[in-house]
Amino acid sequence: MPKHAPSIAALLSSAAFLFSLPVFSQVEVVDASISHKPMPVAAAPEQAQLGNAQSQGELFYQLQLLQDEVRMLRGMVEEQAHQLERFKQQSTERYIDVDKRLGTLVANSGAANDSAGASDSSAAMSIDKPSSEGEKDAYDAAYSLVPKRQYAQAITAFHSFLLDFPDGKYAPNAYYWLGELYLVVKPVDLEASRQSFTQLLELYPKHPKESDAMYKLGTVYFLKDNKEKSRFWLEKVVAQYGKGVNSAADKAREFLRDRF
Repeated sequence: MPKHAPSIAALLSSAAFLFSLPVFSQVEVVDASISHKPMPVAAAPEQAQLGNAQSQGELFYQLQLLQDEVRMLRGMVEEQAHQLERFKQQSTERYIDVDKRLGTLVANSGAANDSAGASDSSAAMSIDKPSSEGEKDAYDAAYSLVPKRQYAQAITAFHSFLLDFPDGKYAPNAYYWLGELYLVVKPVDLEASRQSFTQLLELYPKHPKESDAMYKLGTVYFLKDNKEKSRFWLEKVVAQYGKGVNSAADKAREFLRDRF
């Protein structure tokens, strides 16, 4: 063995010293952490993106549901508006047809001065009290505007008539025609029509126009979307006048059958 060669014991002592240093003692710990504890840093962004996509998908689905509901409700509203407009149009055509027949009746009778009596003969002649001076002329003038389809002017004339002759012989007829006119004037005034028919029924019970006013009141409540009161008045017409020949009772039955 050479003189200066280190001994085996010295080499082993040097190696043990080196491995005892911190830099060497930590190598295995670092390696162990890497091999036994994988870091989840790379997976976090993917999970966040997936969560956002799911949230956006749910919001989009809810938005589609709301849009479908809005379209469905809009369709229902449009359908109801169409039915209401059709009903109003049918009512207007019916009133105009009545006016035409009344005008023909007046022309054929050759009694222009009795036009109100021809249109409301059963109602007007049922009241025993005589008309006041100028009452019949005022009523005739107001009613003459109806066959001419001057509905707004007729409404004004009938109101003036009721101011001048509030307890007159033709007052119930004036209330009735006001109720009719408010249904055909533009714009239609359902509340004013309801008030006119109601006043006739409250102020003049058992009047010959009662059954017609009841039927009209039932249709007005239907147009006001109050089906409970509409049914009440229509059934009342049938109950009180349905046993005999009465056009109002017949129309009430038809209305109940078609719309209830």
